[in-house]
Amino acid sequence: MAARELAWDQTPLGRPSTWHPALRQAVQLCFSTTFPMMIAWGPEHTMIYNDGYRDMLGTDKRLNAMGRPSKEVWAEIWDYVGGLFAEVEETGQSTGALDQPLLMNRSGFEEETNFTFSYSPITDETGTVLGILNITSETTASVVDRRRLQTIDQLHAAMTDHRADIDALADAVLHVLRESADIAGAELHLTEGGDLVLAGRTHHDRGSLAAPHVVHKAWSSRTPVSSRPTLVAPLARAEDAIARGVLVLEGNPRRPYDAAQRSFLMLVASSVSAALGAATDLRREIDLLDAHAELIARDAERSRESSVTLQHSLLTAPPEPDHLHIVVRYHPASDHLEIGGDWYDSFMTEDGSTMIVIGDVTGHDHHAAAAMGQIRGIIRAIAYDRGEVPSRVLTRADNAIHGLNLGQNATASAIVARIEQDHCDLKDRTRTIRWSNAGHPPPVILRADGSVEVLRRQNDLILGIIPDHDRHDFTITLNDNDTLLFYTDGLIERRNRTMTASVEALVSTLEGRQDEDLDGLCEHVLRTLVPSRAEDDIALVVVRAYPQDQPRPAEAGPNRNIPPELDDSGTADAEE
Repeated sequence: MAARELAWDQTPLGRPSTWHPALRQAVQLCFSTTFPMMIAWGPEHTMIYNDGYRDMLGTDKRLNAMGRPSKEVWAEIWDYVGGLFAEVEETGQSTGALDQPLLMNRSGFEEETNFTFSYSPITDETGTVLGILNITSETTASVVDRRRLQTIDQLHAAMTDHRADIDALADAVLHVLRESADIAGAELHLTEGGDLVLAGRTHHDRGSLAAPHVVHKAWSSRTPVSSRPTLVAPLARAEDAIARGVLVLEGNPRRPYDAAQRSFLMLVASSVSAALGAATDLRREIDLLDAHAELIARDAERSRESSVTLQHSLLTAPPEPDHLHIVVRYHPASDHLEIGGDWYDSFMTEDGSTMIVIGDVTGHDHHAAAAMGQIRGIIRAIAYDRGEVPSRVLTRADNAIHGLNLGQNATASAIVARIEQDHCDLKDRTRTIRWSNAGHPPPVILRADGSVEVLRRQNDLILGIIPDHDRHDFTITLNDNDTLLFYTDGLIERRNRTMTASVEALVSTLEGRQDEDLDGLCEHVLRTLVPSRAEDDIALVVVRAYPQDQPRPAEAGPNRNIPPELDDSGTADAEE
């Protein structure tokens, strides 16, 4: 690895033993993942990167980029990159882009590239920005493939409109190729009277793209001639006695003339040849493209399903406490393929109480998911270990996050709630809900009479900010057939709408739904509040209390014994 071989004492960073702890932590993160990652440290933005990032440096830049200032390595795009670096350093906030086009010279020529990336500040304990963490993914191939596929689609559509008129078809072909970013130039020659005639070209201010003898050789031999970056392709089907013409195509000089570009140019020529040959062949080409587009969609859906499966594997099924029914839901944002930071949890403690936890880690990527898994595990262990009140559980979680140095990604809103029932509660046919809120949206109760109560209480600071934060507990009574609902902000928050209005929308959705089973209630809430694409991940935990002197409803799981205190015989009461 280049990082091990570099003489760091000859760089602005000096020997690794002298590096700032924040840099050491960032470097450890960088080299622990295969995802492309780069660190730009200090005033010179000295570069440290992993193997995944090295692959994006091309054949030239990768030779000596490690330990050099970013401005020197990325000189040709520094006007853009340097501005983003300055923005992060001045604001202390992350920034980034999706499929950002950049014209760079990394392999000996000016190359069109695209990147999806984020720049995040690396700070010390005072919040001073010391460096920048760049997490990136090159999307050039995806962007170019989509663009090329669009050219093929447009070409087929244009030729279909003019399949009966060769002259009009030729004009339509040249118009599409003229507008394509992946075709630098094109000439169409058609066979007329036993000879080749120039039907047209995309750029009239340029000379011939290929020598006449090369064009005639491809025509007479019916064999394509490829000479960087130009393809001279005969327009002929296998059953044709002679070629119907020749298409000369010059590829995009800002993309390597590789197998992908040659395949694209051949596909363009093949499409035009098919249109000239027969309308049925043209239909076959369109069907192939449709199949290719469907394959891309299936691959995207499989990626999304894999992300959802991974997220669910981090979350456990709810328990089945006596006469309590717990239903959970997790829905990722429709346009995110990465797992996110929303989570839920529920479990029984040794004293018979039922713990409910819901939370939302800042962010929507694999870092948020990793932080979520750690915070969830910490809260679960602490809550089960001593049976402490929720506020104390959250305070101890704060201390653990800081003591374990989980980093700036480990911040989250959360609610920890405990459903308790002592002897008096049991006699009164009630349960006590004791909860503490760390900056999370308020839970709500759908009462047995159909009314809805929002549990607005004091919100404490979110987790992961400061240790030993003074937190508060609150209690409320849960009666038979009452339903308690916890949720993450993706369920209610919408652009241009206040939090108060968002919670009121949830209240309206729940009112009068007290008789609906919990699965149906969850589906109604999701369908009403998120009718189309979710803008954020959504987690739900819904709890319903059932009368303990009656059999447990079938949808809530197996029946349990009726507590002696509520037995109709009254024996237990008499003995007391």
